[in-house]
Amino acid sequence: MKSLLLCMAFLGIWGFAGHQMRRADRVQGVRGVWIAAPRHNTILHSREQLISQLETLQKLGINTIFLCAWAENQTVFKSQVLFKNSNYKKVEDGWMLAAYVPPGSSYDPVQTLIEQAHRRGIRVFFWFEYGFMAQWGSAPDLRTHPLLATHPDWAAVGHDGLPANYNGTDYYLNAFHPAVQQFLRALIAESLQRYPEVDGIQGDDRLPASPANSGYDPLTTRQYQKAFNGLAPPADYRDSQWFDWRIQQLNSFATQLRNLVKSFDKKYSLAFSPNPYPWCRENLMQDWPSWISDGNVDLLNVQCYRTSMDSYRATVSAAFELAKSKGLKSRQFSPGILLGVSDTRIQATNMLDSMLAYNAQAAYGGQSFFYVKWLTEDTSYRQTIRRYRGATR
Repeated sequence: MKSLLLCMAFLGIWGFAGHQMRRADRVQGVRGVWIAAPRHNTILHSREQLISQLETLQKLGINTIFLCAWAENQTVFKSQVLFKNSNYKKVEDGWMLAAYVPPGSSYDPVQTLIEQAHRRGIRVFFWFEYGFMAQWGSAPDLRTHPLLATHPDWAAVGHDGLPANYNGTDYYLNAFHPAVQQFLRALIAESLQRYPEVDGIQGDDRLPASPANSGYDPLTTRQYQKAFNGLAPPADYRDSQWFDWRIQQLNSFATQLRNLVKSFDKKYSLAFSPNPYPWCRENLMQDWPSWISDGNVDLLNVQCYRTSMDSYRATVSAAFELAKSKGLKSRQFSPGILLGVSDTRIQATNMLDSMLAYNAQAAYGGQSFFYVKWLTEDTSYRQTIRRYRGATR
């Protein structure tokens, strides 16, 4: 939810944010779908395609959309916050829709999506896909990276002194830097100011998150030393005190995000779509059970991206039991199902049928699909999904 090789997901459940139709009490489950950046799918490319594809989603019973709002150093809206913190020459350079909307056009894809989705009983969340990530695929060049060319101190540093990354693909900004955190908060605030009719905000496996070996930059080192009487971060990045301290910084950001979103309107929902626990904690320092305990999670859509039924059942049931033990309600839990990435379908229709049947039997809050391309541009899954359109609670 990562150049599309990410896995993301999420759900929407209760509450609208101050627009005319408050359907919260009538919505009984989440049938969600992610809309990736516009280079990956066509739904925002024109008003005609938007309406046509929304009608398809409505027929499939989709009631929640997670719209990519931040990816590859671009936003789905024309962002002054991004422009002021980047080396872009004009605001449009950071607008991911610039290639699809002719200059001077009155077509606002985001506003149109929200309005047309609401007419069909579909909620819209802004999904901040890249979160604290700086670049996918290779280490960012500090001379040319849109943000790091302006703020080189925003780069995350690993225990080896190299750019901190997960899996050699996901290279990060310094998630512990107060200015980086403020930048993300400002982006999110700007999105709510620009489009107050949206229904919520979604963080995922990159927000809040940071690679397990990150935090060895000078500023974070000083922060840690201040907290522990001059003690330097240990070379072992899994040292329990050092590891837990950094996790607490990210947990604190989850609380800040909750406070920010609710300060605009308590009706906004805050959603998170992390990876399964404890893998997410060990690799990306995501402690989502604590986010639930701290009251920061309205909607949880753990990325249960599995390709065998046994593995899916084990993953989703473990995630649900853990979430429930921390106080999450069944209706707030909706596992993510991976249909495909980029141009590759993942699930077979019979496997998808088994997953949906299991979710219905287990009475989870529904499910969300990654991602929209496989529902609107590929007919393979539609009959299967349509059979379960009323299966959420």
